[in-house]
Amino acid sequence: MRPGSTFQRVHADDMIETAKVESVGTDAYGIPHVKFKVSFRRPNRHSFDEGSRMLALRTFADRYRERVHA
Repeated sequence: MRPGSTFQRVHADDMIETAKVESVGTDAYGIPHVKFKVSFRRPNRHSFDEGSRMLALRTFADRYRERVHA
């Protein structure tokens, strides 16, 4: 996983959540984290950006399993 990688997950209501990795780093306790931008697209084609978020690498990998290839 590296900056620029894109992942997505599809919710039960068919909304697509997309996460684009901005950076990967380790905090002061040695825990790896992913900073990413998240956006959502609904089946009716409405989409919106939620801005940047951060999750522990393991949590990010569990949540966003599907990689989007460019």
